[in-house]
Amino acid sequence: MVSFIIFIFIVVGLWMLLRYLRTREIQAFRDADMSVFEDFTARREERLIDPLAVKAQALAAKNAAKNAAKMIKNNSSIATLPAVDHSLPVQPIYTLKKGVFDEAHRSFYEDLQEVTGSRYRVLIDVPLGEFVQVEESSAQVLEGKRISTLLCEKKGMVIACGIQLKGAGAEFKQQFEFLQALFLQIGKPLFDFPPVNNISKTEIRARLRDVLLEPTVARNCAKCGKEMLKRKAVKGKNTGKSFWVCTEFPGCNSIVRIGKFP
Repeated sequence: MVSFIIFIFIVVGLWMLLRYLRTREIQAFRDADMSVFEDFTARREERLIDPLAVKAQALAAKNAAKNAAKMIKNNSSIATLPAVDHSLPVQPIYTLKKGVFDEAHRSFYEDLQEVTGSRYRVLIDVPLGEFVQVEESSAQVLEGKRISTLLCEKKGMVIACGIQLKGAGAEFKQQFEFLQALFLQIGKPLFDFPPVNNISKTEIRARLRDVLLEPTVARNCAKCGKEMLKRKAVKGKNTGKSFWVCTEFPGCNSIVRIGKFP
């Protein structure tokens, strides 16, 4: 029994000794200088490089340098491409439509020009400030306001009438009432047409009959010789009556009632 216990102690002692020696070996490996392995890796990578490929790369670099030197010699200045600024927005691509306006409006304007003939010009989407004068204190009243169409004589661009294409809603109604009052003051007729493509030339001709048959009469002021314009009174005892008013008014106060001969 005693010998068995001694045997067990010897086995355990040997096992502990072997474990201790293995631990020391592992620790020594970890503390070893790794430069030997790095040198081995570098020499292995050098062996993997194809010497022919290295030679070809060197030759290509030499030829590129030679060509660049030749270009610099032949050209005193080398143009460089501008750097692309990626912060700028991408520019849209524009294409031309098949025609101006949509089909309904285009058909109306074509028929209107044909009906009015070569005597008149059809001006589209005209700002009111281009043909109406107003006191400087009230100039903001005309800002942003336009009329669909103006019919003018080619000679002198004298306005014959205004044409407003109908719209829907209270905003259009308010706008049209404003135009009616304005054209009443300047003494020119105003017509309204629905913006549909079934308006016949006969209907256009019938609506504009008075304008197309009545020639625009020019008149010069008897006092200063300047041109006179037609105006219609909108208030007072002469409301609704038309007058010739000198364009120099109020500097020249010459006013002649239309229908009254001097």
